[in-house]
Amino acid sequence: MRRLFSIFVLLALPLSLFGAKYAGDPFSLGVGGRALAIGGAAVAGPFDASAGYWNPAGMNYLQGHNILAMHAETFGSLLNHDFIGYVHNRNDSTSSIKAYGFYFYYLGGGGIKLTGWDPVRNRPYVISEASHGDYVLAGSMSGKIKDKIDLGVTARIIYRDVGGAVDGYGFTADVGALYDIHPKVRLGLTVTDIVSGYIRYSDGHGESILPTVKPALLAHHIIRDFTIRLAMSGDIKFEGIKYAAQFWSGKISLDTHWGMEVDYRNLVFGRVGYDIGNFTGGIGFNIKRITLDLAYLHNSDFDGTFRVSAGYQF
Repeated sequence: MRRLFSIFVLLALPLSLFGAKYAGDPFSLGVGGRALAIGGAAVAGPFDASAGYWNPAGMNYLQGHNILAMHAETFGSLLNHDFIGYVHNRNDSTSSIKAYGFYFYYLGGGGIKLTGWDPVRNRPYVISEASHGDYVLAGSMSGKIKDKIDLGVTARIIYRDVGGAVDGYGFTADVGALYDIHPKVRLGLTVTDIVSGYIRYSDGHGESILPTVKPALLAHHIIRDFTIRLAMSGDIKFEGIKYAAQFWSGKISLDTHWGMEVDYRNLVFGRVGYDIGNFTGGIGFNIKRITLDLAYLHNSDFDGTFRVSAGYQF
């Protein structure tokens, strides 16, 4: 696992030299009520049909067919955030591809004011308002190495509507790995935008999305009818964002995610966490292969985020 981490970092570092700050931020808000409630610390699990987003290697830990749909009012009504994902674990020991999946991701809203200049009053005026949005269509697949390490890759097609007459298209890819170092402890690693995804805009300019390295850990313990899970992960970036991150040194920065989940007989779930220092919490239910997850994120600078997701396994 240490060797894999080194390879992923070495791949990400040279590509990060040609990226643009914050170009990938619209895709970093996370998906799924379960993941948000544990502070976004879902890179090593627990997994559902959003695994292709968090860590495509996690699709190996699912069974059968899985679907998940999510809607969130992010930072109050500032942004609409939607996701739908599908994962099929083939349960075929003879195939190198153990699971595959697809997802669609949207983040956007309105309120972009398009202005003109009034030469009489010598000031700008509002002509109209436009919407903006980021759209992603992704495909994922996963496999194993010597039945010890789970590996996965997600390829993403991006469409960005900046508002008005400018839009852009891009392509990027994520890779992920998982390794169970103990029956109760799992290590995870995801590198997003490992190919330094490039977005080309209709006005002729372009920008690259910088890679992010995400190491993670998941541990669990069973006490009678209760299972306790502790999750943690970090976002290591190379954008030189400094004070916009929790921790930084030079061009390298780190944001952290922490979470805890307690479930009763895999039926009822209680969750708390910290997402980059902001409190999160939520509850979940699993009844006859139907899941419902509710989550809340507190943010002192913006209104709170409420997220609901529902899933089905068949």
